[in-house]
Amino acid sequence: MTSIASSSPDGLTLALNGAEERLQLVLGHPAPQGGSTLLAAQEWTVPGQSVRFLAPSLRSMLDALGLTTKHIQRIACVRGPGSFTGLRLSLALASAIAEVHDLPQAGIDHLPLLARRAAPLLAGPLAVVTHSRRRQVYVQGFDQQAKPLGPPRSGTIEDAARHLETLHRSDAPLSVLGSGLRRNAAFFTDLRQEIAFRDLGPAWDASSAQDLLDAACAPQIRYSHEAVAPLYMRPSDAEENLDTIARQRGMDPEQAREMLRRSRDTD
Repeated sequence: MTSIASSSPDGLTLALNGAEERLQLVLGHPAPQGGSTLLAAQEWTVPGQSVRFLAPSLRSMLDALGLTTKHIQRIACVRGPGSFTGLRLSLALASAIAEVHDLPQAGIDHLPLLARRAAPLLAGPLAVVTHSRRRQVYVQGFDQQAKPLGPPRSGTIEDAARHLETLHRSDAPLSVLGSGLRRNAAFFTDLRQEIAFRDLGPAWDASSAQDLLDAACAPQIRYSHEAVAPLYMRPSDAEENLDTIARQRGMDPEQAREMLRRSRDTD
């Protein structure tokens, strides 16, 4: 069975994505002629429940292939922006396996991952708009080679609308994809009356397992033995409501803030 893990010079690659509602785990390796060869994948639409599925899903895939975590040669994990819980759990699993087996890790940015398959098929720029929280989204623009037209942004849906307007050009149609459109459907439907853009539809809201593995095996991705830094881009709900949460637990809010600062300093 070890021939499965050693069928590529770079060995077995594990890729994880917990950035949104669809949790993804993929095993594969770089293909000799470029791209990647997918061996196994599991996807679960389990918002807020990643902890129940991450480790068991990985174990079941490895068992089915007759492998263990010892056969994994490197790990790539989507680092954000996205769900705080999903990102923390998937990055923690990646770090734990990497530490035990001394494996290199790499981070994958979520918005470019969503753009990599769609952008080359379009006749103009692409905007990826993903859900952040109520009436807030992450947004980033890309050209037809899926190269970023600027950094990712975090803000309100009104902020996103202004950014879409800057991406809109009269000589090339603007296309938009992402969960942010679905979670704010009425707003973006009305916006299409002001800014002509094409909604690519829900089929493009999540990356495929092959997309994720291709990103993990791309020549330009950098693996190292350092932990992958998450890309959160905004405070978590718990951080923004820290004073209220502290009082509910009988704790002084300033003491809670100091504990949070200490935990960040030790990360």
